[in-house]
Amino acid sequence: MRATSHAETSQDRRADQKSASIKQAEDSALSKEHRLVILVLMVGVFLPLLDATAVNIALSAMSTNLAVPLSTIQWVSTAYMLSAAAVVPLSAWAAKRLGGKRTWIAGLFTFLIGSTLAAFAWSAEALVVFRIVQGIGAGFLMPIMQTVLVRSVGQHNAKAALASMAVPSVIAPILGPLVGGLALHYGGWRYIFLLNIPLCLLGICMALRHLRTDNEFTKVRFDAIGFLLLCPGIALTIYGLSTLGEIARGVSSMGVMLGVAGMVLSATFVLYVKKWAPRPLIDLKMFSVPSFRSSAWLLFLSSLVFYGGLLALPLYFLQSCGFGTIETSALLALQGIGTMASRRYLVPLSQRLGTSGLALVSIAASILGTIPFLWPSGAEHVGMLAASVLVRGAGLGILTILALSTAYRDVDHSLVADASAATRILTNLGAAVGTASVLAVLQYGIRTAAVSSDQTGFILAFGYLMVISLACALPAAKLKA
Repeated sequence: MRATSHAETSQDRRADQKSASIKQAEDSALSKEHRLVILVLMVGVFLPLLDATAVNIALSAMSTNLAVPLSTIQWVSTAYMLSAAAVVPLSAWAAKRLGGKRTWIAGLFTFLIGSTLAAFAWSAEALVVFRIVQGIGAGFLMPIMQTVLVRSVGQHNAKAALASMAVPSVIAPILGPLVGGLALHYGGWRYIFLLNIPLCLLGICMALRHLRTDNEFTKVRFDAIGFLLLCPGIALTIYGLSTLGEIARGVSSMGVMLGVAGMVLSATFVLYVKKWAPRPLIDLKMFSVPSFRSSAWLLFLSSLVFYGGLLALPLYFLQSCGFGTIETSALLALQGIGTMASRRYLVPLSQRLGTSGLALVSIAASILGTIPFLWPSGAEHVGMLAASVLVRGAGLGILTILALSTAYRDVDHSLVADASAATRILTNLGAAVGTASVLAVLQYGIRTAAVSSDQTGFILAFGYLMVISLACALPAAKLKA
């Protein structure tokens, strides 16, 4: 009798699991309307990603044309990066106050104005100012994309929708240098900005036509104190981290003081929100949700590993392996292909393995794909290196999307805009810490090694990335479907 009851209970449990799996599959199916929203958002997200990579190719030409040293023209990229990071906290308030569609179009329009002005800049100083305008637009686009997407498809479909958004992040870094090179060859650096104009107009027209006007906006009071604390705090922190390479070489830098000041301002904002702010610039209530905390930690750590690798890999191919730019670009493109291809199977794999199970498998793949870079004979095995970057890209591609999508799982719908801003800030910080720390480790290895200094630095850098990848397992094990 007891055995029969136990068998029936097991059958019921399996039936419940099967029905839950079927329901999850049905919920994860994106409708035609959802896919149209994704297409509209892809156009907007593609713009800043393409622009950033194309402009980096043209910095030397800008320096020559505007008759300023390269150290001055570097602020064309730095000012853009800092302004984009600084306005991310404003996106949460703007989405609540204006609605997602209006804020998205405003971001595109700001990027359009900045691009148009930059194309006609008459001096390096003017170009830097106009790049700041561009950066403000770009800073709104990324978090607002997440807000509009999650509100449109629903939090239960966030995993499938965000995985579909992988195309711009993979294609833009590949096309950016090509677009920049063609623009320089046939017309000059100004054409890089002129090319943004029709793309911006296309994005605005598509958004006006296909994005629905949400009614999720209220008269939210602007948090001026939070703005003065958090926006410069984030910008200064990222700037301080970006100067870590100079400090690692033993050069004193004002950057470390500015970075510390940024951290103090950011910490003060957290204290201000907890003690005094009834309606802060970014509501931090979602950090009280266990699933969001786990996702936040995983997003920060996985971003550190991903962007740290983006710095280490090209240097390894160029310096340690002696590859040319074409071979290096091809190998890096393979990592992007691995990222994009793996995300196509994210939903079915998560249904089979579970979210935490898939995250752990992805971590194992990223570590496995990094191991070959610990050997100095890597240049002799091009096929192995190609397979490694493909596997590494696949693992990190799934891991970062899992971290981002599960962040919305248990968050109250009213906090979606705040969660989007917070996850974008964590991604930016992870990227800054990743590039700065990998550069510092590389330089430490090169400076302290007596023999084969370059390879020692790369062994330490990739070993460090493997340790951080392993640390990702702690928050990954707590993820829920």
